[in-house]
Amino acid sequence: MKNNEKKPDTDLLQSILHNSETGVLSINDIITETDSKALKEEIKKEKKNFKEIAKKAKQISSNLGIELKPNGPLKKAKMWISIKMSTLFNDKTNHIAELLMLGHFMGAVNMIKSLADCPDAKPEIIKLARELKKLEEDCINALVPFLERVKA
Repeated sequence: MKNNEKKPDTDLLQSILHNSETGVLSINDIITETDSKALKEEIKKEKKNFKEIAKKAKQISSNLGIELKPNGPLKKAKMWISIKMSTLFNDKTNHIAELLMLGHFMGAVNMIKSLADCPDAKPEIIKLARELKKLEEDCINALVPFLERVKA
């Protein structure tokens, strides 16, 4: 098989893993930037759900004999720097909620594109990708009240 040939199962699982691990990493980086107990509780729930999806992706890949690559150190460092710079002068709850919402929006878009690119992936992988897309959307909706608060 040529390197540029499509491998829908591998490609979609890789996208799921990267997306869910990015969710966990960004939450780890941003949770220390807020004093809001309510926001911390919300994003801890989100983190748990992203970890569960990553675990499922790894399990499916293991069952299928597919090797997945975790996010590399450069991506992790870039994310950490981006979050720290974004919260340096504004650590208000509504700003942090906005940053998280933007990340979740990008994650949902990524899953939509990945699903479109891999329509021939196994049904269990497609189901997991849709679960992740829904999680991203649910996270956006759960963060709206934090963005709406005037006294953040």
